[in-house]
Parts: sequence; structure tokens; C-alpha cells
Amino acid sequence: MRRVQTWMKLAGVTVFAAAVIVLVPLVLFAQQTAARAGTTSPEAMKWGFIAAAVSVGFSTIAGGIAVGMVGSAAMGVVGERPEAAPRALIFVGLAEGIAIYGLIVSVMILSKI
Repeated sequence: MRRVQTWMKLAGVTVFAAAVIVLVPLVLFAQQTAARAGTTSPEAMKWGFIAAAVSVGFSTIAGGIAVGMVGSAAMGVVGERPEAAPRALIFVGLAEGIAIYGLIVSVMILSKI
């Protein structure tokens, strides 16, 4: 189970780093563009849409990587100890949650433009 937890932490750090490196500058640029125009300009909308797409894209890629790694480790644990199957499936479900976080962030970004 330690292996599963390690992969979950790695996937979470990956998503957080992608959000900080890519999304924050995109959203800030879109807000500055909108502030200069006084209203939501087409340029601000463009950057908002790009930020939302990047958020969904990175989170689904990271979620897929996490589910692959966590799922394989969980199945290894289940192969050795079948009674650990419910706990292993919980970790796989948590890995899928990474993609949902990206979707929520993109909805929040799209609600601002």
C-alpha cells in the first residue's frame, strides 16, 4: 500500500506544478487584458478558454497516469492479499478525482469570462 500512496502523492504534485506553472500566468494575463479593455474583450476570452482547456488537459493526463500507476500497484496488492481489495479500489478512486479537480477549475475559469 505504500507504493500506491507514493504514486498518489507524485500525481498530486504533478497536477499542482502544472497548475502553478501554466494556469496561473494564463488566468492573470486574461484578467489584465480584461482590466485594460474595461470589459471582457475577445483577447481575454481567448486566454480564458486556453486556460480552461489546459486545466482539463493536464488534469486528465495526470489522472490517467495516476490511475495507471495506482491501479497496477493496487492489483499487485490484491494479488498478494485479496482481503485488501476494497482499500485498493479506494486509492484508484482517489486517483480519478484528479481529473475532476481540473474540470472544476475550468468551470470556475469559464464562469469568470
